[in-house]
Amino acid sequence: MPFHKELLEKRENLIKSGINPYPYSFEQSCPIKKIRAEEAGFLDKQVSIPGRIVAQRIQGKASFVDIEDFDDHIQVYFKKDHVGEAGWNIVMQLDLGDIIGVRGKVFRTRTNELTISAEEIQILAKTTVQVPISKKTEDKVFYQLADPEIKYRERYIHWITEPQARQKLVTRARIISETRKFMESNGFLEVTTPTLEMIYGGAEATPFETNVKALSNQKVFLRISPELSLKRFIVGGFPKVFTICQNFRNEGIDRSHNPEFTMMEWYEAYTDYEFQMKRFEELVFTVSVNTTGSGKITYQGREIDLTPPWRRLTMVDAIKEFNGIEVESMPEEEIKDFARKREIDIQEPFNLGLAIDEIFKATCEDKLIQPTFIMDHPMETSPLTKAKRGKPGFIERFEPFIVGMEMGNAYSELTDPVEQHERLCRQRQAGQSQKGESGHPVNPMDMDFVKAIGCGMPPTGGVGLGIDRLVMLLTDSHSIREIIAFPLMKPKQ
Repeated sequence: MPFHKELLEKRENLIKSGINPYPYSFEQSCPIKKIRAEEAGFLDKQVSIPGRIVAQRIQGKASFVDIEDFDDHIQVYFKKDHVGEAGWNIVMQLDLGDIIGVRGKVFRTRTNELTISAEEIQILAKTTVQVPISKKTEDKVFYQLADPEIKYRERYIHWITEPQARQKLVTRARIISETRKFMESNGFLEVTTPTLEMIYGGAEATPFETNVKALSNQKVFLRISPELSLKRFIVGGFPKVFTICQNFRNEGIDRSHNPEFTMMEWYEAYTDYEFQMKRFEELVFTVSVNTTGSGKITYQGREIDLTPPWRRLTMVDAIKEFNGIEVESMPEEEIKDFARKREIDIQEPFNLGLAIDEIFKATCEDKLIQPTFIMDHPMETSPLTKAKRGKPGFIERFEPFIVGMEMGNAYSELTDPVEQHERLCRQRQAGQSQKGESGHPVNPMDMDFVKAIGCGMPPTGGVGLGIDRLVMLLTDSHSIREIIAFPLMKPKQ
């Protein structure tokens, strides 16, 4: 058992004295934050406050503890004469981490510390596990994690010990709420798409697989993208739809990737990718202002200006800017030589579009610090996008980058069902030829999706926004683990 012997003994002592260390409820008069904000109205008034003990000092027949609720903390003063013999016995059984309820009057000590002079004490949860403690001052002991591994593996301890870790999740919730408000204020309808799909699609990714017993053990996949479902809504007559959902991709884990992640996707009829660039930058700017108070933020020491309009740069021009090469007009061998010298993997058989994409990823992405839309990708990078007007071989697609991170993905959606079918067939054939080397499964052909497009899909702009990365940006978080409540971890050794 993970329990601590001394703490278990104190629990037993409480029970033997007739005290339930895990009662059903406690009547709270107000949060600590309100007492601090409206101090004049609370001085010398009776309050009833619950909280977790985060510091403890015993001085003879008196004891001071600091208790903390969700938003704030306050000192509590216990004196044996005030709480009585029974109450003092409880005080003597207290430890860091215990949750208690106190009733008493608010006052300021001789050192001007806002304090509750306890007249009653109730134990609300007796801890039986020692929480790591490392930070000490002369007369106080505070929670602080010494082992960084615990931060992500035992999140409840992280939240107990570091209020700023809780605050990041509060900010995350506000960001999602403000994102939702923005979409609804612009006339979008929030819809739900399936998490389990018989055919996966909408992205190039390896899915998670499972089986449905009720359907004769039918194989199904966890959603890698809601794209194809959302386009069916557009075909069905819904002009503006969005969803905020979890996607699942059985791929790598690093500072900006987790196999389970939160995305928002939206589709808007009668618009194209140019219109959606304005929509995207307006959304991010508005959410930043409403959650941080400004459209200018600091990320890992860098000043970032989210004010529209953002810079627009084609993928080919980005390669030219950061490498000084005209990749479109270079011979195949020169491109391969350029890639080899930089250890960029160019797959065989050689394909110019895919080579451009790989060179961009390897040499440009991390240099895009200020908000930038990278536009007009090679056609091979997406089979679901309309061709770029006036530029054969390229498509109307953009990816927004901030601090070197791709924040999303967007298209002028392909709405020609015949061309859509042809492109999906070509993609599948190319995938089958490369499967032996990569080991990745080939996306299955979703003929129902092709049929849906054949029913008539209006011109549409579609966008995906990485919610987790937006939260990272607006909370100045280095790793995606900091802003996901329960990130996936390797099993503990």
